[in-house]
Amino acid sequence: MDSTATFPAFSAQANRAIDLLRDELRPTPSRWRATLRITLACVAASWPVMAFHLHVALIVMILMFLITKEETTTTLLGTVLGIIGVTIGCGMLLLTYICFADLTWLRVLLVPTFIALGLYLNRILTLGPLGSAIGLPLALGMVVPDVIPSTEFLTRFPFYVWWAAVLGLSVNLAVQYLLNPERAQSVLARGLTSRLEAVQTMLLRLAGEKNGHQSSSLRVLAIEGAAEQLHLLKLASAAEPFLKKHHEKLALQIILADRLVTAASVLEEQGVQLPDEVMEARMRRLAGAVATWRQAILERRWPKLPDPIDVSSQVAGVPPMLLEMERVVYLLSKSEKATPEELKNFPLAPKGGAVVADAFTNPAYAQFAIKGALAGFICYLIFTLSAYQGIYTSVVTCVVCSLSTIGASAQKGILRFAGSAVGGGLGVLALTCIFPYLDSIAGFWIPFAAVTGLAAYVTFSGPSLSYGGYQIGLAFYKCVLQSYGPYTELRVVRDRLIGIVLGLTVFGLISNWLWPVKALENTRAKLASALQTLAKLAALPDEKKDPTPRLAEAYDLRLQAYQQFRAVHELLESAKFEPGEEFRRKFEQFSSAAQRLLLYLLAIIQHRPDLRPEAVPEPLRKASAGFRTALADELQTLSARVIDHDVRPNHDLQDALVELERVSASHIGTIASADIVAQVRGRLALYQEAVPIVQQIAQVRLEK
Repeated sequence: MDSTATFPAFSAQANRAIDLLRDELRPTPSRWRATLRITLACVAASWPVMAFHLHVALIVMILMFLITKEETTTTLLGTVLGIIGVTIGCGMLLLTYICFADLTWLRVLLVPTFIALGLYLNRILTLGPLGSAIGLPLALGMVVPDVIPSTEFLTRFPFYVWWAAVLGLSVNLAVQYLLNPERAQSVLARGLTSRLEAVQTMLLRLAGEKNGHQSSSLRVLAIEGAAEQLHLLKLASAAEPFLKKHHEKLALQIILADRLVTAASVLEEQGVQLPDEVMEARMRRLAGAVATWRQAILERRWPKLPDPIDVSSQVAGVPPMLLEMERVVYLLSKSEKATPEELKNFPLAPKGGAVVADAFTNPAYAQFAIKGALAGFICYLIFTLSAYQGIYTSVVTCVVCSLSTIGASAQKGILRFAGSAVGGGLGVLALTCIFPYLDSIAGFWIPFAAVTGLAAYVTFSGPSLSYGGYQIGLAFYKCVLQSYGPYTELRVVRDRLIGIVLGLTVFGLISNWLWPVKALENTRAKLASALQTLAKLAALPDEKKDPTPRLAEAYDLRLQAYQQFRAVHELLESAKFEPGEEFRRKFEQFSSAAQRLLLYLLAIIQHRPDLRPEAVPEPLRKASAGFRTALADELQTLSARVIDHDVRPNHDLQDALVELERVSASHIGTIASADIVAQVRGRLALYQEAVPIVQQIAQVRLEK
């Protein structure tokens, strides 16, 4: 009975794994091009490596995989930061050798110290490769004397590492610039045009036209937000003169496109009830303006709208989200010469500097570094005391697999072992069956390029498999680049796999015993923070006559929410490697509903500038403010319940909505303007649609 029940479960897991591989490894033109560039870069770098018999050739190759991005701008920035970091790390390593070369006991103590330093820098620095580039040479430099007990090699090791790193990074950057036309500007343009195309398609569909193709999902684009685009613009402006010169204008377009997509997503969900000819014409006109905007981005010019939409005309009966979309286009038409007052205080980039805000106050960073250093030091003691130097990779495993949660570390560990097994097997095959029959570097390049292409292709898959491709290349290079002559020693593959298993075992035990951090528990904290951000959005007042400061505050909260939900998504992905599949699905359901609520809150925020306080009766304004207060309180309660399940639910939200509906029905007849009446009804409809989403969130039980 048990085996019968187990087989379908195993079969389902196998099918999911096959589907994952199929999705992650699906061929695309961009992936083939990226694979070709990395392969050519590695082949080009292998010539000076072979010609001059460079030491630590492994570093030359693997840095290309680590630093390459989809466009050359961030690749350039990563290369510069990598060279700076390696220079600092190698300089500190050389200074350590000069000062403490004869003090073995001090060098042994510096092993965990430098590992902890590198891991700590990785967590607190926002400039990605800098922490690894500084910390890894220092940690390896303390281990090298036990692996290669040669005084001559030791004194030159910092220079070997530096030359290898600079060669690999430089060759890769040259190949990327020669063969990769993608720049940050083109990536930003593609992101904007895809959003505008999705909006245009939706408008034409609502207007009754049949579209020949399906565009990207508006809801997915709305949830993705603009935080990543603004961050890329901020980074790339340091390297691209065009982006630096037009930074403000491009940031404004990103912000306006983000508002447009948010409004369009809600409009698509609400729909347009029985649109008449005037409404259809209005949507086609707006779609034409969006198409003009999209074409202008492709032509690298400011959009020239021949007939800007007048947002003050014909508002009666128009859905509020369509009004917001027209407002966005109107603001765009007014932004060419000067930034409109409504947008002057908007954040043009996500907040943050080179160091995270809580770098020196959050104990989690120090705990993370201590765990990785302790695991690495234990592995160091094991391989030195057992005189089994071949498994020194266990120390490196503890460094590279040290991630913020148990699930993320387990995922990376599995990919590291699987990739090493595949790459090591291919290396053994090349050493035993191919290289004995080759007598030139041209023959060497054939299997070398083939395996490099395989490793690069897997590396450019999704995050679920990417690290495995890097490990395929690393294990293969460790086999074939271990000597510059005939070499038949195959123990390197065995020792590497044993070292990885040892490192994963030790780090797993330490990670589960000392300050364990589970992805689902971190997800709770991030979801609670996201709900608090939604509560702040809901509580923003609209009684002030000047809406500009409030809109800027709302957009800052919007960026925070985007980043928080992105962190939740990443945590849920790593939680797949932890027990608790049922709870993970509940978290996904909870997060999905909260993201949908975010869109409605943003829609409500953007609807407010059209409602002036003096045009609405005082009782109706008070009832609306009371409802927003109840909504914010309910979200705060839900945030507390995510962490503490004993918090009692709040039932005032439905009562506040009923009271608002009653007051609205009583006083809406006293409003003289038909336009204001339409807007009040539109706002009430948004409130009514937001309440069931809050109730859906409240029904998801996240008990342990």
